[in-house]
Amino acid sequence: MTLDGLLVRFSRNYALLRRAVDSAGRALARRSYESFLEPGEEFAFSEFVDGVRVRFDFEIVREEKGGALWVYVNADAGLPTPLLLKPSFVFRKLPDGTAYIVR
Repeated sequence: MTLDGLLVRFSRNYALLRRAVDSAGRALARRSYESFLEPGEEFAFSEFVDGVRVRFDFEIVREEKGGALWVYVNADAGLPTPLLLKPSFVFRKLPDGTAYIVR
């Protein structure tokens, strides 16, 4: 079992953040490629998940060859987690709109 799997299994707070970041990450991955390139793009937002306000931020790193974007989504709710670890969601967005989730 992976460290992430163990944390989800044994930490209720980490499991909440994992569900939240997976949901937010998948929603971001469905957006169009062009929406990530627009000036003034918000790189942080928050949502309520199971009654807890979760803050998300994402970072976009552009890959030189082919214009692919790597998007890193992080979640935090100010809740204690083992070793202060927080889950992330990573995907690769191609100019044709295809998104590949990285595990």
